[in-house]
Amino acid sequence: MSYTVLARRYRSTSFAGVIGQEPIAKTLRSAIEQGRVAHAYLFTGTRGVGKTSMARIFARALNAPATVDDAPLPPDADADGGFPEVDVQQRMAESIMRGDDLNVIEIDGASNNSVEQARQLIANAGLSPTGNARYKIYIIDEVHMLSTSAFNALLKTMEEPPPHVKFILCTTEPHKIPATIHSRCQGFDFRNIPTPKIVAHLESVLASESIEADPQVVWQIARLANGSMRDGLSLLDRLISTGQSPLTPQVMEQMFGLPDAQIIGALIDALASGDVKGSIESVANLIANGVSQDQVFEVLIERFRQLMLISICGADSDLVELPDDTKAGAVEQAKRFDAAGLTYMIALCESVQRNGKASATPRALLDATIVRLALAEKMADVTAVLSGASVGSGQKKKLTGSDPATRPAPVPARPAPTAPRPLASSPKPASPSPAPTAQPQVPIDTTNITAVMSALRDRVADRPAFAWLRFVTIDQLDEQSAVLCPTPGHREVMHFAKDQRRLQEITDELAPILGRRVQVSVRASQTQAQQPGDVGGAGGTGGGASNSDTQVARGAARHADRRAAMDLPLVKQVMDIFPDAVLFDVREEDAEGQSNA
Repeated sequence: MSYTVLARRYRSTSFAGVIGQEPIAKTLRSAIEQGRVAHAYLFTGTRGVGKTSMARIFARALNAPATVDDAPLPPDADADGGFPEVDVQQRMAESIMRGDDLNVIEIDGASNNSVEQARQLIANAGLSPTGNARYKIYIIDEVHMLSTSAFNALLKTMEEPPPHVKFILCTTEPHKIPATIHSRCQGFDFRNIPTPKIVAHLESVLASESIEADPQVVWQIARLANGSMRDGLSLLDRLISTGQSPLTPQVMEQMFGLPDAQIIGALIDALASGDVKGSIESVANLIANGVSQDQVFEVLIERFRQLMLISICGADSDLVELPDDTKAGAVEQAKRFDAAGLTYMIALCESVQRNGKASATPRALLDATIVRLALAEKMADVTAVLSGASVGSGQKKKLTGSDPATRPAPVPARPAPTAPRPLASSPKPASPSPAPTAQPQVPIDTTNITAVMSALRDRVADRPAFAWLRFVTIDQLDEQSAVLCPTPGHREVMHFAKDQRRLQEITDELAPILGRRVQVSVRASQTQAQQPGDVGGAGGTGGGASNSDTQVARGAARHADRRAAMDLPLVKQVMDIFPDAVLFDVREEDAEGQSNA
């Protein structure tokens, strides 16, 4: 007798047996029970999630409901003599599941994609079902493979088929199906099956087969299945064929070519400890055992993700897809990282994996990435990075791995707040004075753009989130609106200024100054001459055409300084951590630590 693979032998035979698709099963059962079965259905979803199985079960529930455990009877169950005897229904059900029933025609779109075959299908649809069947049901798998002409030929029949005809279309690529077909069907989107549900089903299959397996093996197979029950059963079938009992992680690693779990654990521990030598040696062992560099990155990303979820949600969260016997070790590893650092590590590994495919020296990139992860154990916030301070309290090393006493002063990638909290390099007094948070004591002329802009900057001076206001000015101001534009040389501030949330914040801050609310907007450049005395930049005064030329020259100089600053290693590191960051301004410090803009 030929062997039947697990994916076929344990195929679902009832609505409840289709794992992970309970809402769809409930809807189809309800449609039968209420007598509201549509003439055409479209089942979409990735491979192995139960589309064809659900279509066959639905067909059985329509023609042979006694063979489906949880199939309801339609309201007209007693009409026309009702359904045939149970043994007749059973033979019909077996034929449906084999795919050779005369009334449930199962075809694939790839082999029947011509317009002639579509016309033949239409002609056969007009014939009444044979025997005791109530419906003639067409299940078209991978329907997206039909040609455009075949789809067009089916349009009229699918919209108004004979009362005894039902269509069930299945596809993994719904975007390739014409909208005219979509509109004629009831659509159901089959979701990827959650890993815990795949694990539960695999465990029941192993129990039925009387095969023992390590829980870690079952969880790893479920993760490799990537939401597909058929893929999970196929992987399990492949592993069982080795003849090993019980199934251990070592057997699985040898069979599937997976990285050694112990070496991966040692690599994570070395990264957590900042052990560069141990990290590089662990990676070298993985490569020597035949593990590809892509696999190394994939395993690291998945492990960092699990540690991140443990750090954020706790070990008991359903998001943590680890067997109970390995969670304890993962929890201990997670304590040595924080969520921010793990996020940085995941992003770095994904970036190098993607960009390394085009590199002539991918191994060098892999080793450099591992060294970088070991030296930068945890991600710092931008303030800590720019000030050269330690990455965080309780950490074992600095982000750059060097002594702050010998580290050169970094170039700031954000403008320092004007008040309070002056940096050590700032010429301002050490003791900060509180910035005004209310309307200025002395009334200002609300028609004077310079005075209004100065009052606005003073009002938000103690809030770093408004530091970008140093690089914009008010271009126009009237009773209902205010228009902001960047100062010369700072067009990149538009990246921040155009955000609607920030514009609303400026509206709220201007209201107490002007005594009214105005609509704040931005434009890329100035459109009118500034009033005498208007501020042209972060500081300075207006001075006619000559002053405008000076501003343009200063803007060009600032642009050159920013380009040079972007090449500094520390600035590059910050930009890697914060891809959306924008370098606003560059300041140099002299030997005495004084800031020179």
